[in-house]
Amino acid sequence: MTPRRNLVETFRVVIDALTAAGLPYAFIGALPVLAWGRVRATTDIDVVVVAATGWERLVAALRQREIVFTKQIGPPERTDELADIAVFHTASDPRIRFIAKTDFERTVVATTRSATVLGLDVRLACPEASIIYKLLANRRRDLDDVESIFEARRTAGELLDWAFLDHWAAEWGLTERLARYRAEFKASSA
Repeated sequence: MTPRRNLVETFRVVIDALTAAGLPYAFIGALPVLAWGRVRATTDIDVVVVAATGWERLVAALRQREIVFTKQIGPPERTDELADIAVFHTASDPRIRFIAKTDFERTVVATTRSATVLGLDVRLACPEASIIYKLLANRRRDLDDVESIFEARRTAGELLDWAFLDHWAAEWGLTERLARYRAEFKASSA
């Protein structure tokens, strides 16, 4: 029988599976917002994994922990064997999504920062990468997350890397979306 786990328990199991698979990763989505921005609810776990040579290890590590692969999105090219997005579920239904194929995603993994979230020390997308992801999603709650990250980093006296923000905003066509935060927050950042 598959165990029913809450989100925090599932989070612990996913970290254990990532460690067992030995793959570089960064949690994205709501989890970094908890560290860099504000307290907010979430029902899923989003993680970027560099898995080009270890995908089978990761799937096996998750399966051993009763987290099952349920669907994938992509790849658009037939020669690419790795999904663009892979979705896994547990019996209690926290959804886990794994992605990591673009230069941006590899940069996100390379620039992780450690923080404590839900009582665990983990590798998270840095505040700047989290801002870019949230600007890409562009939903009201994501824009609220962006605002909270900028506010919290200013309150903490942390200088944001505007070169990172500008570069990736330009790469993703988000320069106008980022511009609305520039006047208010760049003066207090590097």
